[in-house]
Amino acid sequence: MMTKSGVFVRVLSVAAAAAPVFTVFIANNAAEAGGFAIREQSAKHQGMSFAGDAVCGDSIAGTFWNSAVVTCAHGLVVEGSLSGIIPITEVTTNPFPGSLFGAGSPIANFGDPGKIGEAAIVPATTVAYGIDEHWSVGVTVNAPYGLSTDTRFNNAAQIYGRKSEVVSINANPVVGFRFNEVFALAAGVQVQYFDVKLTQAVSPLPRTPSAELKGDDIGFGFTAGILITPSPDTEIGIGFRSSIEHSVDGNLFLPGFPALPVSTDPKLPDMISASFRQRITPAFTLYGTAEWSNWSEFGTFDVINKGTGTVATTLPFEYDDGWFFSLGGEYEFTNGWTARAGIGWEISPVSDQVRSVRLPDDDRLWLSVGASYDITESMTFNAGYSFLSTFGTTIDYSPGNPHYVAPVTFSGDVDAQVHIVSLGLSYKWSGPEPVVTQPMVYKQ
Repeated sequence: MMTKSGVFVRVLSVAAAAAPVFTVFIANNAAEAGGFAIREQSAKHQGMSFAGDAVCGDSIAGTFWNSAVVTCAHGLVVEGSLSGIIPITEVTTNPFPGSLFGAGSPIANFGDPGKIGEAAIVPATTVAYGIDEHWSVGVTVNAPYGLSTDTRFNNAAQIYGRKSEVVSINANPVVGFRFNEVFALAAGVQVQYFDVKLTQAVSPLPRTPSAELKGDDIGFGFTAGILITPSPDTEIGIGFRSSIEHSVDGNLFLPGFPALPVSTDPKLPDMISASFRQRITPAFTLYGTAEWSNWSEFGTFDVINKGTGTVATTLPFEYDDGWFFSLGGEYEFTNGWTARAGIGWEISPVSDQVRSVRLPDDDRLWLSVGASYDITESMTFNAGYSFLSTFGTTIDYSPGNPHYVAPVTFSGDVDAQVHIVSLGLSYKWSGPEPVVTQPMVYKQ
């Protein structure tokens, strides 16, 4: 059996080493995109489980997924949304010996982490301007990563995490060029800001104070995309968002100790989105999306003590690639209303072997409905609702899990469902049509 002092020293050393890895602990547990990404960037696409998010249709919000969507703007277009994310996620501790401090433990029963999900509001804005029939510019401003979790203060997994928070802001200015009525290309730059706070118990003992981690960083990346429109009824779009490597500088605050400056360089994943839009009848249109996220790059990172310049420890998260597939459709009524629905399946990059109480992410089903109403010829109101659910999710801190701190085992069951409500407005100021009526011809 372990001694109390032995566990305390071990947990202090692990907490100090892990201080700067803020970005791996910042997601809401069972919502948004896989890992700790946030998918909620459009109220319209929310209503179809983000089917068709990399093509135009009648929205410019797809510029986030595919920069070439900016070329669909006729004059100046502004589209914004607010998404309320309401997770209902509870982690229940399994008995001893699976959990060292679970029911039946000869040491103590510290209880469940409890309801760890926290509600959040996610804003997203896209502005696009068609300069002429060829050139377009625009910008997206949103929060692509983040949200928070919060366990009960005393619980059987408290050394693995208590409270996790992040605010991320990503600005992505883009420039697009439409060659002709069929082909358009665009590219842009990402500027991304992180501000993060993380706490965890310094010991598995009850009423133990927390270590607190704080830090921020600005990172850079790029985006690119292509849009193919072989006919007015058909669109195909492929978009790329590059990885962003953050040089996170921060401090670890431990009770009774001076702040320890630390740094690390976590690399967030590349993402490729491919979508189609196909009008089936004058009123009904079918949409689809497939998306790949290169989370397998999120493996093991060195943690540097800034005072000595040496590697304090390594952080082996070892995620897999993430995948997302969705299919949806919308029906246009003659009275200004459009109804839509969609279904999606997300393959999480977080496997059973590496799942944590901070991020008990898992494969999940998306079910969505939504609607739009044309208030005027220029203004459209969008609304979307999604229900997300995981199935049979478990957490297992034991040998083989890279987060495991011997000898504090923990196993638990996760009951996770999420409700997402998105509301948005789009306003258009008419301008030159970006679509060329005839293919461009160049002199030899």
